Amino acid sequence: MTKNRALLKLSDNVKLNKNKDPMAAEMTRTSDYYQKDVLEAFAAFIPENAVIYVMDSQFVSHAIYFSKYYHASKVYLFEKNHVAYKEVRNDAKRNKVVAIECLKPDWKKRRFHRMENGKAVTIQPEAPQLIHLGKQALEAGLIESLADRLDDSQTMLWLDTEALNFEEVGRLLEAKKYRVFQESGTNALYTFQEVAPEPEEDEHQLEMKILERLDTYKRQIDGLKQEYEGKLAIIQAEQDEKHVVLEAKYKAIAQKQAKVVKEHQQKSAQSAKETSEAKQLVQHMSDALNAERAVNYDLNKRIFTLLEDEKPVLLTMKKRHTQQVKEINNLKKENTVLTRKLATMTEKYTRLNDTKVIKMMRKYWKLKKSRRLRND
Repeated sequence: MTKNRALLKLSDNVKLNKNKDPMAAEMTRTSDYYQKDVLEAFAAFIPENAVIYVMDSQFVSHAIYFSKYYHASKVYLFEKNHVAYKEVRNDAKRNKVVAIECLKPDWKKRRFHRMENGKAVTIQPEAPQLIHLGKQALEAGLIESLADRLDDSQTMLWLDTEALNFEEVGRLLEAKKYRVFQESGTNALYTFQEVAPEPEEDEHQLEMKILERLDTYKRQIDGLKQEYEGKLAIIQAEQDEKHVVLEAKYKAIAQKQAKVVKEHQQKSAQSAKETSEAKQLVQHMSDALNAERAVNYDLNKRIFTLLEDEKPVLLTMKKRHTQQVKEINNLKKENTVLTRKLATMTEKYTRLNDTKVIKMMRKYWKLKKSRRLRND
């Protein structure tokens, strides 16, 4: 079932998906079935326990009305789109209308499928006693897909005469010997009517036909105007909703701004107080610094006096320091020369120590020492 979706409740507690289209807008305004006056006007002409085809799934309210008040034995709703198919099937299940069956048609192959547990099951719908075709269904050329059904003289057609291609539809109906049986606004019931050949039309009959056709065009224009007015009403309602939302947002922003201004004023007052305290603190610090400067001046004056007294001693110590630095430099030079000589002597000793003669002498001394120890 469709979740989190607004539902449209009608006067007899029927609940439908609330779509954004002129039909839903009209039912929302009246809280009743779409074109209920037409449904009631045609009720007397529809046979009991009829099998009815509804070619446009947008007319799901018609299908429910046919089942509940026309006592139709079966109502077939045709829809190719998977999402729309699920929506109309959910509408039928939600209102527990078992007479409605939703089918996915393939008009070219003459095949019809019903979805069961996610699988398509092919079925053959029963022959209809009434076929309902709205404006979109007629303009989509679905009546041509049902041409074989029109050969059955028992089939009645419910057509929307404001369809843009109704002139072509009229020629097809004339060829199939279908004539207007009952009219209500832009809706008409057509039935099979066998008539004798008519004599050639005179000027008056021709004029009447032209006027009738002009009247049909006028109804089509009025229907288009009504449709556009419905769409305009939907757009206006959406704009009103957006305006309400924007106004609520504006009020929230205004309240937030007032709160921010109040907080800013409080912060400004706090900042002014802190600034005043900071100025006082700076003044105290300035006074303390001035006092410290005066004390430092006196101390510096005394220090300079003492330095003047100790200057001869410092000069003498400086001369002694200079002499000591010279002596240290001389000692460093002597140390460098002695270090070089020591390195030279060490190198010579190492070379001499590694000669064969010294090695032979060491062996000799070692042997001599060992013999002396034996003799002892």
